[in-house]
Amino acid sequence: MSKFEDIKIKSIKGLKQPTIYYFLKENSFSEHYIKNLRNISGSIFLNGIKTTIREKIKVGDVISISTSPNKKTDILLCDGDIKILYEDDDYLIVFKPHNLACIPTRSHYTQNLGGQICKYMSTKDENFVLRIINRLDKETAGIVIIAKNIISRNSIKNIYKEYHALCSGILKEDEITINEPIETVTINGINQIKRIVSENGKPAITHVKVLKRFTNSTLISVTLETGRTHQIRVHLSHIGHPLIGDTLYNPDQNNIINHTMLLLKKVSFIHFRTGQKKSIETEETLI
Repeated sequence: MSKFEDIKIKSIKGLKQPTIYYFLKENSFSEHYIKNLRNISGSIFLNGIKTTIREKIKVGDVISISTSPNKKTDILLCDGDIKILYEDDDYLIVFKPHNLACIPTRSHYTQNLGGQICKYMSTKDENFVLRIINRLDKETAGIVIIAKNIISRNSIKNIYKEYHALCSGILKEDEITINEPIETVTINGINQIKRIVSENGKPAITHVKVLKRFTNSTLISVTLETGRTHQIRVHLSHIGHPLIGDTLYNPDQNNIINHTMLLLKKVSFIHFRTGQKKSIETEETLI
């Protein structure tokens, strides 16, 4: 049986037309989700009466929409010991270890976090749709947030993320900010995996704070103002302190580990149900 969420209309200002469709679009619901609402009868109600997305609305109306009209995620279920850091009706927050892909790929089809999550949720929600809020690179460990429904997916914003990283060499300054644009490398017009600092790139700002200095490396805390792909790895490589274990941006090192020394240590966000700040921190460390 579908679960429903009630949304009270507080304002229709700015809508192209005062209809349920444009209200959902304005509130970040995807076209795919809205299409499923339209195609599945009984997925949407207005003030308790079954209706369609074309229905006009006014302030004070209550829209009731199915939280799971999308087709369930159909991927190979994977075995694995999931380390759950937090769970409620809206979110599942887990720890992803190094060298585990977030989603299935050709080379990681039978073992990935997405497959593990879907297996875990298969006994809780037979129509579960996998919605990973913050994907991490396969080589990166740390906290991953999964939204259990479309409402929680659209309601989570301004997530604070604090990473820990072990970089090569000794950082002299206790705190630095790297403000350098990042561009995707292209060869013959085809985008590559690698990124570089370039004046033609998109703005990227990284804040670095030293936690501990070792003989030939530095443990640092990193926060981001922007979320460019590989931002931490690119910026630290650019200033001459690439991450230990990063074969893409530090290929000349003699690696003694098989993953990048990067960990998403802490996340926090305002939970839309309570209005309270929810902070999650993993006990896992790099050192």
